[in-house]
Amino acid sequence: MHRYFRICATALCGLWVSAASVTAEQALFEYYAILSPQDTYNSSGAPLNDVCAIVQQDRANVHKFGKRDAADNVDAFFTTPARRAMITGKCDYDPTYHTVARIRSQFIGYVRIVVFGTGDRITRIGVYEAAG
Repeated sequence: MHRYFRICATALCGLWVSAASVTAEQALFEYYAILSPQDTYNSSGAPLNDVCAIVQQDRANVHKFGKRDAADNVDAFFTTPARRAMITGKCDYDPTYHTVARIRSQFIGYVRIVVFGTGDRITRIGVYEAAG
């Protein structure tokens, strides 16, 4: 029975550590932007076919190219190519609403972007419909 208790205690401790690392994620910052047709093409003019890539291009348009849409907020984080690369594959959005086709046709406008993570590590980026 003593051995059983030790195994259970170790398992519970492991669960506690896992839960702690999951809950450590927090909202680091947020900003508002317009995802517009100009954000659906990369710097070379090739079409982007991924919502996350469009969010990344929106930040490049704001910080690198000075091509801000009217309601684009300037964030203080995605100012470098390395930081914008952190966006790749981390977007969490409603795939029935936030689609490349809707963004290209201007049916998506104002979005709220919430960047989640721990410290300087980004774990996910929430893309939410916003009123504007």
